Amino acid sequence: MNARINTAYSRTTHDRLQQQPEEWYLYHSLYREARQNWAEIPYEKIATSLKRRLDWTIGDFGCGEAQLATLLPNKVYSFDYVAINDTVMACDTTRTPLDDATLDVVVYSLSLMGLNYADYLKEAQRTLRFGDFLKIAEPISRWADKRSELLSVIAEAGFLIVGQVEESGQFFYIDAIKMEM
Repeated sequence: MNARINTAYSRTTHDRLQQQPEEWYLYHSLYREARQNWAEIPYEKIATSLKRRLDWTIGDFGCGEAQLATLLPNKVYSFDYVAINDTVMACDTTRTPLDDATLDVVVYSLSLMGLNYADYLKEAQRTLRFGDFLKIAEPISRWADKRSELLSVIAEAGFLIVGQVEESGQFFYIDAIKMEM
């Protein structure tokens, strides 16, 4: 299922999942099962880092079952192809319904999927305020041969990577700030 999403454009995936939401539900059922064997769950690690600033407004792009929103008292806008409940907005995350410069933090936790993942980062850039934060968690295995490409795309989208890319278990984490208006 990952391969199908990673080799399609987000609009194609969005349209397909709107027509066949059972595929989205199956994907997230399998993902929930897989997480039970992980030593670390990326959205939980990200939530821990965000709890320091309760005043931040957060966008969870590709939120899945919107677990990040359940872990934080912050205002969290949750987006995914299918809305699992009324707190999630169903959309292609390259075009969210948010106004420009609305968010303090955009999170992509295992959700930079698709051929046009650079467009996701452009949407993060549009919705973040100047100087605010992008947090990414991705599988090491998925980006093994393309990590430098990902880092370049992040920079091209107007972000400055802060610190080192952190590897932890099977995932890596990137923190960046919006540098361009």
